[in-house]
Amino acid sequence: MVALFAACLLLSSCTVAPTDPNSDSASQPVQSAALPTKVARYHEIEQALYCVRKTGVTKNVTFVVGPFADSTGKINSVAVGATGNFVPQGGSAAYITDAITLAGGRVVSTYFGQPAVKVPASYTVNGIFNSLDFGAPVSADIRIGGIGPVVEDGWAQLSLTIQLDEASTRVNRQISMIQRTLRYHKRGIGIGRDINGVLVTGAASVSVQERMQLEAINGPIALGVLDVLLREFPKAYDQCENLVSGLL
Repeated sequence: MVALFAACLLLSSCTVAPTDPNSDSASQPVQSAALPTKVARYHEIEQALYCVRKTGVTKNVTFVVGPFADSTGKINSVAVGATGNFVPQGGSAAYITDAITLAGGRVVSTYFGQPAVKVPASYTVNGIFNSLDFGAPVSADIRIGGIGPVVEDGWAQLSLTIQLDEASTRVNRQISMIQRTLRYHKRGIGIGRDINGVLVTGAASVSVQERMQLEAINGPIALGVLDVLLREFPKAYDQCENLVSGLL
C-alpha cells in the first residue's frame, strides 16, 4: 500500500491535464493554483509610503532613478534548462520608481537612457544587489526497515543597498542596507524494501520554495527606499517611522 501511494504521488505530480483549444475554457490556465501577488507584510511598507506622501515632504521633489546594479556574481548556469541570472539585471529600478511615486515624489527614469531635456532634480536614488549566499543546513534521508522520512531545508540570503545622493554633486546623503532570507523546505517519504519477494524503491516528497525574483526583491527594495526617505526628511520620520519600526 505504501509503495502504491508513493507511486501515485509521483505520477500525479508529473501529469498535466491537456486543454481543448476549441472549448470555452481554453483561455483558462492548466493549473489553477494561485501564486502570491504581494510580498508578505508589503502592505505595511505601502501604508508607510502613503504616510510619507501625506506629510508633503516629497511634494514637487524630483528623484532621478537609474539601473539597479547586480554585484552578487551569481549566475544560474547549472540547473537543467536554466537561462539568465538569479536576480533581475537592472529592471529592479522599477521598484524604486514605484516606491518613490507612492511616497509622493516625482521620478525621472534613466533606465532607457538620459532624457532629451534635462529636468532639475534634487536627488538620485540607486540600488545594488551586494551578495547572494546559499546554504542547506539540514538534509536527511533516514530509513528503518526500508521506509523513512526525507527531509531537506535550505535558504538563500540576498543583501541589497539603496543609496540616496545629491543629484548635482553625487554626495551621499543616506544609505540603507537590507537583507532578505528565503526559505526552502522539502518533506517526503522514501521506501526501499522487499515486499513479498518484490523489490520496491522510490520516494515521494513535497517542497515549498519562496520565489527569488519577487519576494526577495520587491518588498526589500521598497523598504530600503522608505528607510532613506525617513532618514532624509525628519518630518516624515516623526510621523511614519512607527509604521515600519519592526521591519527596519
